[in-house]
Amino acid sequence: MIREDRELLAELGRLNSDVVPFAMKMMDESVTVTAEEQYAFAERLMAMGRRLQSRASGVGSVVEGEVVTFLSGENSVHHREQ
Repeated sequence: MIREDRELLAELGRLNSDVVPFAMKMMDESVTVTAEEQYAFAERLMAMGRRLQSRASGVGSVVEGEVVTFLSGENSVHHREQ
């Protein structure tokens, strides 16, 4: 595993750890979550999604013995190379 992948996974782990506490804070009626806090968290989620998509589009995967590449576009599809 390359360093870039380890860093991406570590950041994904941190973000994942932050999801439940943030959601619980939003559901707690005694705590106010500002629009700015919600926006900042949404930005983190979207940025991670873009990083994961970018990484996936640059790397093929092996599925059932076939190399699979990810094509980006409006309707993302998997293309299996024979």
